[in-house]
Amino acid sequence: MNILHERPGIGEYVELRAAAGLDPKEEEAAHTALRNSLYCIVMRGDHGQLLGMGRIIGDGACYFQIVDVLIHPSSQGEECQQTIMNALMEYLEQQAPQGAHILLMADVPSVGFYRKYGFELTYPNSLSMTRRL
Repeated sequence: MNILHERPGIGEYVELRAAAGLDPKEEEAAHTALRNSLYCIVMRGDHGQLLGMGRIIGDGACYFQIVDVLIHPSSQGEECQQTIMNALMEYLEQQAPQGAHILLMADVPSVGFYRKYGFELTYPNSLSMTRRL
């Protein structure tokens, strides 16, 4: 397993999202999303195949959001997820200024995992809202 600080290819990003059960993205949208990321990390197998990834988006000063922490079903396991999160958190600790807000959306089974990294539920003080176009 190789950890690389790089963006995944557009096609492999789209394929990994599908394999991980996330909603599909058009290649043009995927290209723009990846290009506008502040930071990306990928996990590759011995033959270069994309096994997992994570990325950070935001304004680079006040708000950072961890997104697309994805592991291919063939590589599922907390160790892979930890490796990716450790790299994302290391980037944030080095690049984000004091007082910056670090956000993420977690599915319910992953809440305990993200709490290990200091993330807290915002409820009851606030709720996340979303609107999809």
